[in-house]
Amino acid sequence: MRRRGRAPAEGLPSARVARTLGPRLASLVHEELWIAALDAHGRVRETRLLARGSDDALYVGRSTVLRRALDMAAHSFVLAHNHPSGDPTPTREDEAMTLELRHVGSELQVPLTAHVIVTPSGRYAAVHE
Repeated sequence: MRRRGRAPAEGLPSARVARTLGPRLASLVHEELWIAALDAHGRVRETRLLARGSDDALYVGRSTVLRRALDMAAHSFVLAHNHPSGDPTPTREDEAMTLELRHVGSELQVPLTAHVIVTPSGRYAAVHE
């Protein structure tokens, strides 16, 4: 598992999603959570907005995330959200959601492969990759 707050290696799904969604998320002054559906080869097939929040918080139910992944016919999926504060360190809530979605997603055969946090400077970190 990757340590908190560290940038993932370029070949990992989190790095690919950060390149895809990072520019969209970096300039926002409120939090947004996006999902990227991956194909069987780990390529991004589709991205969708899951939720918008305030400048320092965001809520989305776990069932909403998993339902969206299934609706998108994802082989696996990646989450990406921003921290407008500029600190890419995952919160306890970020970590708890990631662990729970990994567990339940694997049981449903649509695993969460990465969760990326993007900052206004363009820096990003993976949550438990």
